[in-house]
Amino acid sequence: MDSVVITARVSWDSGKYIAKVDLLPLEGTGESVQQAQDELIQAMRAWIELNDSTDSLGQALADVGLTGVAEDTELQLEFLE
Repeated sequence: MDSVVITARVSWDSGKYIAKVDLLPLEGTGESVQQAQDELIQAMRAWIELNDSTDSLGQALADVGLTGVAEDTELQLEFLE
């Protein structure tokens, strides 16, 4: 099984932590790094499920440069320091 790594970063901004995916317009916020990461993970899952249910996940990922995603490709969200 192939896998694709999608990177995310957490930063401090305006009194809260913000976790953002580098290539996608997804983010999570929280009072702690863990809370922001957990919120982003939930947003990412919802985004994947929405695009997968409309058979547009592969195209949505290709649009941001993540090509070669097949039905059995594992998507990994990796948080960078």
